[in-house]
Amino acid sequence: MCGILGVCSSDIRRSTIEAMSATLAHRGPDSDGFWASKRCGVVLGHRRLAIIDLSDNGAQPMVFAEDGLAIAYNGEVYNFQEISAELAAAGVKFRGHSDTEVLLRAYQRWGAKAVERFSGMFSLAIVDENRERVILARDPCGQKPLYYIHEPGLLAFASEVKALHIFRPGMGSIDSDGLADFLAYGYSLGPHTLTAGVSKVLPGQMLCFDLQKGTLESQSYWTVPERKPETFGLADAERRFEELLENSVKRHLISDVPVGLLLSGGIDSSLITAMAARSGQPLQTFSIIFPGQADRDESEYARAVAGHFGTEHVELEMAGMDSDVLLKLAHHFDDPIADHAIVPTYLLSKAIRQHVTVALSGDGGDELFGGYPHYGLMLRQASLRRIPGIFRSLVASGAARLPPGVRGRNHLIGLSGTLDNAIAHINMLFDARQRAALLGYSDRKAPEERKSDLLGSCQGNVVEKAMYSDFRTTMAEGYLTKVDRAAMATSLEIRAPLLDNAVIDFAWQDVGADLKFSGGKDKILPRRLAARLLPTQVANKTKKGLTMPLDNWLQSGGGSFLRDILFDSGQRLFDPPAVQRLFDQQSRGRNNASRIFALAMLTLWAREYGMSRG
Repeated sequence: MCGILGVCSSDIRRSTIEAMSATLAHRGPDSDGFWASKRCGVVLGHRRLAIIDLSDNGAQPMVFAEDGLAIAYNGEVYNFQEISAELAAAGVKFRGHSDTEVLLRAYQRWGAKAVERFSGMFSLAIVDENRERVILARDPCGQKPLYYIHEPGLLAFASEVKALHIFRPGMGSIDSDGLADFLAYGYSLGPHTLTAGVSKVLPGQMLCFDLQKGTLESQSYWTVPERKPETFGLADAERRFEELLENSVKRHLISDVPVGLLLSGGIDSSLITAMAARSGQPLQTFSIIFPGQADRDESEYARAVAGHFGTEHVELEMAGMDSDVLLKLAHHFDDPIADHAIVPTYLLSKAIRQHVTVALSGDGGDELFGGYPHYGLMLRQASLRRIPGIFRSLVASGAARLPPGVRGRNHLIGLSGTLDNAIAHINMLFDARQRAALLGYSDRKAPEERKSDLLGSCQGNVVEKAMYSDFRTTMAEGYLTKVDRAAMATSLEIRAPLLDNAVIDFAWQDVGADLKFSGGKDKILPRRLAARLLPTQVANKTKKGLTMPLDNWLQSGGGSFLRDILFDSGQRLFDPPAVQRLFDQQSRGRNNASRIFALAMLTLWAREYGMSRG
């Protein structure tokens, strides 16, 4: 895992590149590297967390001077050995055994289409001096980040926005679309970010910068595959899923440094542990304990799985949330997200990093195989479409006037309009009326409209559409961003075997909705496999997720800290009476803790990076 950066311009200062690189040191503490083209106005920088080929043969930027090629790459491509074997059979010679060299050799042979062959998590930049172009690309799920500034004749890019603040000092305007997205969903919908002038490469997207013309072209090299007419039956699907997951975990265990397993006790992480146990290598598993929070503690399930497969199991006690942690996270989440699980994810990563450099997680299983309770609510939404639209609109209008925090409010608002609109209101933090109250103006184009537009390309029933929305937006822009920033802040690499390309293709193409969420039952296919491989109590358990006791923290003193942040006259982003109403409603039993946390983290970020509303 690493951090990358680069500038394509006729005027580049080495000191600027070095300062940009320094902001990414946490992503790559082992070494740094720089390369400047002698033929084009391009400089690449790289921070290395050495995982594969720890020798200098794996150092970056990697350069093939005789071919005019250079690469800076962040992530892991898990099928690099298969690609390497194919290239070797064609006569290609390698000087090391790093996946970085395989990627550049693949580009050398197949050009930009080589990216379509890569299965893994990555963001990369390839300089091609002969073709006078720079290629940027990001993995299909968006596990690894890549941000950029593009202006006529200029391209600057980096793994994190903080490096671009060094390149362009004084970037202090908050992007209005990104802000609306954040208030609606807790993250920005790409290509927007919260920083005006900064965009992000989308998952599965490739950008090509013409070094002569200074222009930037984009294309999607990967899209969510369509469902095949004939899908697997349950028994065949179970066998195929087991085979694909075992192969994926085997590839994800490849490393020249210690690897551990995040074992929450849930179905996904437990199945990954089961597959890893088949490798025959000693395994170390990690779970988290919340002192005094029995309703959040799943350690008994993790302990049962660890005992079943004979792993060396480590239980880590979760430290409490305090102001110092939030200040650190405001720095690391330079394109902020609102999910308060950033806190336990960061604290857990910090603890695990004392033991291993790489850890496998169960991320992706809920989005691919139907693990969220709101899928059942969407089935009810579909059934309510039998009610005439005028009555549904009246209910939705009345619900919009209810205070935030009222249970089921968003789903009632979603009754108006199409099912796509209903899906766009799932787990919304602030709806259009609330955003207008906080900001003092209405959105130009509401985030829910942009999310609804995205759903137009998905064919299927309402559950499949909701899963598509979660996969393309909530997972990519929210959950995976959370994992990347929180883990990389501690120099820990987290890998997600369920997001292997083959598993993703199988889940979308070969598994019907009836094997995911049906009849009120979730994750039907994974549960079937779990029933055979895992302890009974784990296979049947309900989902809890990694969360913090935010309500308790607010009541025990944290609320005053967040209040001070939000009412600081020097950094006031939101209308004070609207914010005060959230605190008042929270004190009367409404569930506004996540909303208050979201506004506070955005305010801390704005203070950290000198951002303000235009």
